[in-house]
Amino acid sequence: MIDKESNFKKPALIAFAALTALLIGAFVFWQERMFADVSYYAFNIINNDSLNVLHGRYGSFITQLIPYWLEKFNVSVKTILIGYSISFNLFYLLVSAILIFLFKQYRLAILMALYYFLFVSDTYFFAIDEIHQAVAWMFLMYGTLISLGNKKVNFILLLCLFLPLAFFAVSTHFIAIIPTVFLWVFFILEKKNWPFTNKTTLLLSVLLVAVVGLKFILSSSSQAYESAHLYNATHFSLKDIIESFSSPVISEFGTRCLTNYWITTLIFILSIVILCKHRLYKLLAWTITATIGYIILIGLTYGTFTYFALYHIEAEWQSLGILIAAPFVFTFLPAINKNIVIIAVSVIFITRLLYIGESVPKFTWRTQFQERVLSHMKQKGITKLAVIMDDVYRPKYLLDWAAGYESMFASAINGDKPQRTFIFVNEDDKKTQEHLSDPKKFYNTWSILPIEWLNKRYFDIDTTQPYTVLTFEQLFTNGDYK
Repeated sequence: MIDKESNFKKPALIAFAALTALLIGAFVFWQERMFADVSYYAFNIINNDSLNVLHGRYGSFITQLIPYWLEKFNVSVKTILIGYSISFNLFYLLVSAILIFLFKQYRLAILMALYYFLFVSDTYFFAIDEIHQAVAWMFLMYGTLISLGNKKVNFILLLCLFLPLAFFAVSTHFIAIIPTVFLWVFFILEKKNWPFTNKTTLLLSVLLVAVVGLKFILSSSSQAYESAHLYNATHFSLKDIIESFSSPVISEFGTRCLTNYWITTLIFILSIVILCKHRLYKLLAWTITATIGYIILIGLTYGTFTYFALYHIEAEWQSLGILIAAPFVFTFLPAINKNIVIIAVSVIFITRLLYIGESVPKFTWRTQFQERVLSHMKQKGITKLAVIMDDVYRPKYLLDWAAGYESMFASAINGDKPQRTFIFVNEDDKKTQEHLSDPKKFYNTWSILPIEWLNKRYFDIDTTQPYTVLTFEQLFTNGDYK
């Protein structure tokens, strides 16, 4: 048995190295990660010269600071985008560093790293999802809370740090409430890692419930972005619960737990076995209940969906990794030889890195395809293009609504003057096609805006040509259409 926290330093450093690998990947694959929402946020930060915190997800400001500051220094578009890509993983790595080197909360650092790996493949390239930022705030909250609790610091100081961190964790994404509450109860039931008296625990619990309640109220309002997503999860019957287990999203999840996520399935089995062996029945009941409850919520939320993108849905599954892995980290690992712990942790992260690597080609294809379209536009003298999306390229392109930003960034990096930009339109969307006839307008996804609205320090769009509407066959006239 290796119950002493200090014995987990080496496995925690391996977890830190794994997060470092993700940071390096964020630099290497920065173009692939400037995908959809990320390019939209980057565009708004650059164009508006301000942070772009939306939908009350306040903790997301932290990953926008680097592109915001870089824009202030008037650096190139490429530098800003690279900075934005690494900002996400840099934040996660910094939180991990605080847990390991400042708080010496090694097992908490291991659990945090597992979150960013266990259910991750395509979603690594969808970097913007605020769930990941919320979870990082959550682990920083727990690291701070437990560390200061162990040191018996002044309670007022504890609250001054706990409350804002809890607010950032909970407000940044609604899903973060689930692992936050799960770990809260888990640590209280486990007792070994919880340094507070019953009275202090009760007071802190009331304050956490208040923060969660505030988020729930804000997210449930009719104007809130998250209200539509919450509806199915808060309005259901027993029949809906039963049917949720057979929904496409749960069927896909179950299949991938036997293929892509098999090591996570193994971790869950080991967690259950060790809790049974040590007769930790309260923790066992809590873990199983929370896991099943999370699966039901996913089934209810996405029960009517017949299609869901893996890069998106994996982010919804990721928090389940915390519920599954908490007993593994805090109960199973302490029960085995420390050398085996090092091997086991290494195998987990290396295996998951390989699965992330398997997702690279589909995102590299997108960036190469964008360059191919821009090249054909240049050959034909087109500066603004609206291309009719077809069934050949739609599945490969994954998500096309932000193509205008992505292509404009790529053109700016290529040094085009004026910059080229292309968007996708449906063949029957005649209204949008008509709005593209004004040469002095720019397609901004949800509206057509004057080009002078753009930040001229970074964006130089042609004002003499309207958008040219073409099919892919018309664009790729040299036989490049596949």
